[in-house]
Amino acid sequence: MFHLIYRLFYDPDNILRLLRLFRYISVRSIGAGITAFLVCLIVGPRLIRRLKRVGAVDQAWDYGVLDVTAKRGTPTMGGILILIGALGSGLLWCNVANEFVWLCMLAGLWFGLLGSLDDLLKIRRASGVKGLSRGVKYLAQIMFGIAIAGIYLIPDLSPVSHKIAGSLYLPFVKFPVLELGLAYVFIIVIFTVMSSNCVNITDGMDGLAIVPAVLTALVLGIFAYVLGREDYSAYLHYAYLPGAGELTVLCSALLGAGVGFLWFNAYPASIFMGDAGSLALGGMLGTMAILIKQEVVFFIAGGVFVMEAASSFIQDYIGLRLLGRRIFYRAPLHFSFLHRGTGESKIAVRFWIIAAVFAAGAVATMKLR
Repeated sequence: MFHLIYRLFYDPDNILRLLRLFRYISVRSIGAGITAFLVCLIVGPRLIRRLKRVGAVDQAWDYGVLDVTAKRGTPTMGGILILIGALGSGLLWCNVANEFVWLCMLAGLWFGLLGSLDDLLKIRRASGVKGLSRGVKYLAQIMFGIAIAGIYLIPDLSPVSHKIAGSLYLPFVKFPVLELGLAYVFIIVIFTVMSSNCVNITDGMDGLAIVPAVLTALVLGIFAYVLGREDYSAYLHYAYLPGAGELTVLCSALLGAGVGFLWFNAYPASIFMGDAGSLALGGMLGTMAILIKQEVVFFIAGGVFVMEAASSFIQDYIGLRLLGRRIFYRAPLHFSFLHRGTGESKIAVRFWIIAAVFAAGAVATMKLR
């Protein structure tokens, strides 16, 4: 909205010349982050009370020797708070006519709705596992991946050139390693499913998932800013993506909303993000990575998500189904540490430290090209 006000009312000859500030991505990014944070602080207590009143509380899984059932009764669906902060602030500070921005907002709404339906079913059935079936989730994720791929790869709809859209880029390599054309649909669909689910798998402890998500948003925001500037992208040997810099503002809004949510989600949590938050975060971040051609950077910056998802996959499909035994004490990985006696808050903070190292490594790839 502020960007639209600038375009409509800016006048260099009177007091309205101050509106020129709203044309700068840096100014609007700061404003978006602060606004999202304050919105979460204001809305958070009211949302928590409302969720308690309607009985939208967590239905913890029973892990036997792991006493996670003590978390039952904590309000869930806190992802609604993240979406209110991020998308509300984004509408205020972003150029919503920008295709990069509205595609990512659409991702947040789609995956937020999917996660909310999953949470509501779990609450209604009083079970932590009886939500939407895995098949229904995969179908919804695949449908969105196909839709994004169609918009991204059809020249008349895509925010980037057709040649760039269908090319595969890797860190440390200056030029695309493969030009896949329409075959890139398969990569987009698979990546969409993986990105949304890996954040969902990580969300198992107070504050555990939100900090790596915030750091990943920060990394993607930096990349979006560089790729959206012709001078910076040329200097660092990246493909120039006009308009991509606007995603920096949305990433900042997501960062501010994430920090605001952490205010209530830090141990001991007053609210959980639920699938409404974890699927929405994964979907938005994954869509951003697709749009700016940084899918591999997403996996580097979100290394904690990869660790968690990989441990769960290895345990379920290789250990239990193929070998008939456990490889880890528990899966995902954070429950393995909890099983061995490490405190929950210590596990979360250590994972935050690891996430910061991964994020720094992802930014480093920008210069090592």
